[in-house]
Amino acid sequence: MTLFAVVFSSMGVLNATPANGLTFKGSLSSVSHPVFRKFEIEYTLADGMFDTIVSSPPNTFFIDGEYTGAPGYYDSINRATVVPEVVTDFKFSGGGSLQPLNGELSLFGITEDRLYLWILQNTEPRFTDIFTGYIKAPAGLPLSACKFQACEMSAKYGDGYMGPPGFDMIQTPVMESESVPEPSAAVALGFVAALLMKRRRKTLSAQAVVTADLG
Repeated sequence: MTLFAVVFSSMGVLNATPANGLTFKGSLSSVSHPVFRKFEIEYTLADGMFDTIVSSPPNTFFIDGEYTGAPGYYDSINRATVVPEVVTDFKFSGGGSLQPLNGELSLFGITEDRLYLWILQNTEPRFTDIFTGYIKAPAGLPLSACKFQACEMSAKYGDGYMGPPGFDMIQTPVMESESVPEPSAAVALGFVAALLMKRRRKTLSAQAVVTADLG
């Protein structure tokens, strides 16, 4: 018993780093514009943001800063509640590796039947639209299903007035990696196995001697 207490107290388990939020990847489901043949994105929502939004009534939005551009036309901004963080990390790629793209503001919310993602620059006299996406769950499923499975996204990259036409994407959640033993833990487990095997051989040997004496 003491042996096991000593060995297991010295074992370490390398747990996956606790996520600060949910991460999603988006890739093209169809090509409607030559510029976006290999376009993909990846973004991470702040901890608790997804669950809060999907459990909220329609037209609930959160934004991570005060919008100071021209007022009036953006219902999601007018309704949005300011919070410290919405999207903590946004990356995109046009065919190579994903690269960080830091917008000044990010917004995430829920409409009547979709989730809404918006990355923008807070410029004067009006906003500069970096990326917008409407996320829709598969038929018959609630929006909360997008936390665990692929969903459709209607997206637009670039300025809302002058940018290229929209395109369709498939958004999938990036699942957390499972815990794996550290090398020290594997060594400790091997040590325990060796000791148990050695103890078993000694026990079998002693039993054989006793049997021989009795004969």
